Amino acid sequence: MADPKPRNLGGSLPVPNVQDLAGRPDELTLTPTLLRRYVRPQPNTADLRPDAPAGEEQEHVPIIDLGRLLGPDDLAGGRDEEAARLRSACEDWGFFQVVNHGIPEETLEEMKRNVMGFFALPLAEKAAFAQRPGEIEGYGQAFVVSEEQTLDWADMFFLLTQPPSYRDLRLWPSNPSTFKNCLENYSAEVQRVAGELLGAMAENLGVRDHSDMTRLAASQSVRMNYYPPCPEAHVDSVLGLSPHSDAVGLTLLLQVSKVPGLQIRRKGGWVPVTPLPGALVVNVGDVIEVFTNGKYRSVEHRAVVNARHERMSIATFHSGKFGTMYGPLEEAVGDEEPRYRSVSVEEYVKLVVSSKLDGKNIMDAMKID
Repeated sequence: MADPKPRNLGGSLPVPNVQDLAGRPDELTLTPTLLRRYVRPQPNTADLRPDAPAGEEQEHVPIIDLGRLLGPDDLAGGRDEEAARLRSACEDWGFFQVVNHGIPEETLEEMKRNVMGFFALPLAEKAAFAQRPGEIEGYGQAFVVSEEQTLDWADMFFLLTQPPSYRDLRLWPSNPSTFKNCLENYSAEVQRVAGELLGAMAENLGVRDHSDMTRLAASQSVRMNYYPPCPEAHVDSVLGLSPHSDAVGLTLLLQVSKVPGLQIRRKGGWVPVTPLPGALVVNVGDVIEVFTNGKYRSVEHRAVVNARHERMSIATFHSGKFGTMYGPLEEAVGDEEPRYRSVSVEEYVKLVVSSKLDGKNIMDAMKID
């Protein structure tokens, strides 16, 4: 029997279309109030360091070779070395890039072309896929819960993709003509990679039944992001995506355009991430932090915008199916006390959708006092 599509999870307040605003630069210059809701208060001194502190070499996100990680043990201990590298990345960084993942290059490139093609459509055509009141799926924005909060300089197109019964095909555009088939292929490939990574994490954690972890790849959603150029793109003045950790199991990100923008919080500053050609950027989500009882930690990250160039990316989120539970795994807790409470997936998702992006606020709500 097909898994029922989740409903009534909540949505986001409507906001102006940012791509449309960015397309009227003269009006933005003459009417500064149009940008008022996007400009942030002056940041704290600790947040003014997007690069490495003086005298320190810039750190780089770890790289995981998936083929080596899943391959047979050899005399050089390649698989064990890669597993140790994955463990270190999950414990120390919460982020890594995965290469040699087996997704055909053409699948990645076709997905990029389709996302660029969708965002290049006239606004009226994209508006046909706009979010309905109280729904998160569709074209628009997420995590806007009040008329007073500072907004992100971005538009998004959000779709549920796995399992197939979760899909609302009315929101899958027929223009570009290859969008539907392309997204279906890309979705399946990325879900496979997520499951393989989760299985390797389970092995590292000593989880006997790997399905306790790999079930976090059972549900998938895709967020396609469009960050227009912004005349106020000073450091921390206007952001494309507010600092937050991902409230999911595992996120795999494909950079569409060459313009950088992703930054992760590390050692009091922000470290820029430059994706390798053909790589996917992977980050540990809040749910994995819960499952591992804090052994693997989700990390805050943000997206900055560019004054002259647009940026696009595709974030693919993996989580457990509705009708299941989130909570610390027995093997991960061991002799310790559980640090996080157990909740249903439905309860958890409603908490996430009704909250704004604000650091690790979801994890704060999950912690046992």
